[in-house]
Amino acid sequence: MHRPHLLFLDAYDSFSNNIINLLQQDLNATVQVIKIDDKRFAKTDDACFHAFLKRFDAVVAGPGPGDPRNSHHLGLIGKLWHLPEGVCLPVLGICLGFQSLALAFGGTAGRLLQPRHGLVTEVSHQGQSLFQDIDVLMATQYHSLHAKLGHNVDRTSPDLWRATSNCPDIIPLAWDLSDDQNGPILMGIRHTSKPFYGVQYHPESICTSSAGAQIIHNWWSEAFAWTVNQAAKIQTPTAFHLSIDVESCDANSESGDDSASTSSSLFDAVNPTVRDTTATTPAVTRDSSRMGRPASPRFVSWRCIDMTSSPVDVAALLRNLQDINQQAVLLESGSKNGQPVRPETGRFSIIGCVEDAPSIKYSTGNHIITSSLSGTNSSYHGSMSDIWSSVETFMAANKATDGNADLPFWGGLVGFVSYEAGLETIDVAQPANDDRPDVWFVFVSRSVIVDHVERKVYIQSLEERDDHWFEKAGNTVKELSKEPASLDKPGLPIPAIIAPIQDEYVQKVEICQSHIRAGDSYELCLTDQSIVSHDESCRPSSFELYQRLRTRNPAPFGAYLRLKDSNKEGNKEGSKEESKEENKKKIKEEKGNAVTILSSSPERFLSWSRAGKCQFRPIKGTVEKKDGLTREDAEKLLNVDKERAENLMIVDLIRHDLHGVVGSGNVKVEKLMTVEEYQTVFQLVSVIEGQLQEGSRHTGIDVLAASLPPGSMTGAPKKRSCELLTEIEGKARGIYSGVLGYFDVGGGGDFSVVIRTAFQWEDEGVWRIGAGGAVTVLSSPIAEFEEMDLKRQSCLPSLGLQSLSSVGSR
Repeated sequence: MHRPHLLFLDAYDSFSNNIINLLQQDLNATVQVIKIDDKRFAKTDDACFHAFLKRFDAVVAGPGPGDPRNSHHLGLIGKLWHLPEGVCLPVLGICLGFQSLALAFGGTAGRLLQPRHGLVTEVSHQGQSLFQDIDVLMATQYHSLHAKLGHNVDRTSPDLWRATSNCPDIIPLAWDLSDDQNGPILMGIRHTSKPFYGVQYHPESICTSSAGAQIIHNWWSEAFAWTVNQAAKIQTPTAFHLSIDVESCDANSESGDDSASTSSSLFDAVNPTVRDTTATTPAVTRDSSRMGRPASPRFVSWRCIDMTSSPVDVAALLRNLQDINQQAVLLESGSKNGQPVRPETGRFSIIGCVEDAPSIKYSTGNHIITSSLSGTNSSYHGSMSDIWSSVETFMAANKATDGNADLPFWGGLVGFVSYEAGLETIDVAQPANDDRPDVWFVFVSRSVIVDHVERKVYIQSLEERDDHWFEKAGNTVKELSKEPASLDKPGLPIPAIIAPIQDEYVQKVEICQSHIRAGDSYELCLTDQSIVSHDESCRPSSFELYQRLRTRNPAPFGAYLRLKDSNKEGNKEGSKEESKEENKKKIKEEKGNAVTILSSSPERFLSWSRAGKCQFRPIKGTVEKKDGLTREDAEKLLNVDKERAENLMIVDLIRHDLHGVVGSGNVKVEKLMTVEEYQTVFQLVSVIEGQLQEGSRHTGIDVLAASLPPGSMTGAPKKRSCELLTEIEGKARGIYSGVLGYFDVGGGGDFSVVIRTAFQWEDEGVWRIGAGGAVTVLSSPIAEFEEMDLKRQSCLPSLGLQSLSSVGSR
């Protein structure tokens, strides 16, 4: 059979790449992707779009947020259903595309009494058309609205399977008959004479049964048969012409490929030549103009010290290795009773010695990049794409291959990317923001790695002839006290707190639910912040607070980061000629470029190995570890529609992000919604992996760039959800909800989601603790507030708030 050449209309959904993967893998199709608001066709008459469609064998109209009754939400999808003779071609509508098809031929749309986001139910059918050779079909639904054809009968009536007087051209093919509240929900349709088909559910979802792929095969079989029949009616494939230069309104598609030539259609040649068109994200461009290259390749020197008889106190080791009041880098795998809390993700701790280390920073507030990675200080206007380019170029220039293969980090860039920096990558307008760094990485050339499983300490350096460092670090390790100091010191001052107000948070949850019911989003990850301040006269050190946090809430992705400008002229008093106001402003600016992060995150965002294996571990679904609650109890509490739907939506979103870089056929879900135990909670965790192909122009940096902000902190579809959350929350999240981790000179990387974290900008002198949860239509607003409160309490006691009974109000 002819290899399909398909057009995919992307309605800004966060599952589109999963559909494209299905088309490419199961049909061996080439797929070209354009957005529903493609500018090439916005200001032209329909003839231009019609000419463009002549290049394809069929079209898939994808899902997306919005209402099929709103032409702006449909864009080009709405133009498919009334194509003139000679232009008409087969179309498969999915979700939004399905609803648009129904409305185009007399149907109506309305809100479901109870939306169906992330729910998996049985789809009933009669084995006809799209559903031929399919037995039981379990399918995932993501919709708040549903299409109606005018059936006013119960679920047992045979009239459900017939066209109605309202929509005589539309034949029902499938229904969801399991919903007592909503009644029969239309799941599949076809046009009586035109090659138009549609399904309401998502055949690409990880929880849709394998019959989802069979639906795609059946559609293409019917589309192919229709096309061959039409071709037989036309004496020559060139019978239809437009008096328009197709190339005049055509430019490269979203995929960056110009292979969609007119010779690729079934109409046009007996043996068509079709080049592949992928939906992958463009690789980060390397720009060496601002990045210096080392005089010679990087070599990794290392020494190993066996500490089997005496477990290492990582925090004490950091304190003894360097001045923690200046810059400090610690990425710690938390431990309990001498064992790592989660060895599969938290085996190693990393200490970076970063005195006077080169760095790169970027602020979304003023779009200024400040970098000393090239050996000299420079500042220039830029964007997040420039940041990724700079990081890619620097890491390529500092590539090393001779380190200890058992260690995940040999040296490299360590730092964070804020939530707002992630928003910029998906073109979402941000709330009013200051000029503080949203991206900040420092280069670690000297490091100490602690293997908590083998109980070994590795001292590493990327510097030449660094014997002095090895001697100093080795002596520090050997002389380290075996017993950590007591952390529960009496007299920690009780701080003041500004905390979320329950009524206000509940109202925001209800606003989120109203958007979900309107079809604007499937789920929204709502958050808020608590602000904690200590009296300046008795303010505890940030390192003391971190020691308390790591003891109370050990986590596989703990971190203590203290980053400061290395400007040696900073922190000086102003001259006598300067006014007091100018002095204050100058000091504030200097302090504003210092940040401290105390993290006890349980969640890996993304890691990638030196061989290109990428892994996401999203957490969605939380149960508090109360007295007497067993793991079996937690599994029962988490195995409910609400919790599973939250997790499923993020799994499908991450599959989309990953498919966009590693390509079709290279993404697998290794674990789906398994329960993991942490210090204070049980959580529902999934593991999604993808493989970067050997010889690919893409790296793990591309995967990171294409995946921000973290889907577990946004909801889906990501772009529209972030727009709504920005409006609802009304303020910047900052470092919270971003990512924190490292780029390794060996080619790997590992980043956690910044949750269960407190951070402080030095000029503010307050700690900010963000917390929240995924809101769905199944959420209880009060329960959402309680979940947010539970999560922030993982940090608050470590800051001195021993009594939490009054923390819920200002």
